[in-house]
Amino acid sequence: MMKRYGLLAVVLMALTMGLAAQGRFDAAVMAGGTLNQIDGDNSGGYNLIGLRGGVGTSFPMGEADGPWRWVVETAFVQKGSHLDNGSFDRTIGLNYVEVVLMASYTTAAGHLRLAAGLAPAVMVGARVVDNGDTRVAALEEQYRRFDWLPLTVGVRYMLGKHVGIEVRYQESLLSVNTETASGVYRFVQENKGAFNRCIGIGLTYKFY
Repeated sequence: MMKRYGLLAVVLMALTMGLAAQGRFDAAVMAGGTLNQIDGDNSGGYNLIGLRGGVGTSFPMGEADGPWRWVVETAFVQKGSHLDNGSFDRTIGLNYVEVVLMASYTTAAGHLRLAAGLAPAVMVGARVVDNGDTRVAALEEQYRRFDWLPLTVGVRYMLGKHVGIEVRYQESLLSVNTETASGVYRFVQENKGAFNRCIGIGLTYKFY
């Protein structure tokens, strides 16, 4: 399965580069890390470190040199949580391939970009480690295969013409597990379970 998504990333990167060559699109690669927690699993704090990397493009909403642009990305991202209270040590690792869809605004100087949107994702792997005992969680059983509605916001600052640093915050608005008897809820009590929270920081390299 990971090979399939790796091939998809290569295809999307080639498509992004082709669109960027037309002038109205730019192309970028992103790489960095994440700090993660899961609301509803009784472990607080962004204690799990993960990875995030992907490719993306943006294109103007109106005029080519206008400040408003649409952003489309595909990325591999690691989420989950870690709890260690001295007597119990649990790590929940959830791997996703996500498609980010955002609207962005770039300041007149061109250095600072603010963006917000959604990042629907498909889970490609899940692993739970309890006190050193590793088990691979069945995708269809404990965790939902799709995280349909993660809200994402980001701030990017370009350090130069090509290289920038970006901070992202992401929160799932729908439960990512199938257990509804416990946990927390979002908006309504019927939407109860566990919800990813993720803070990401990384570097961006723009080709155009």
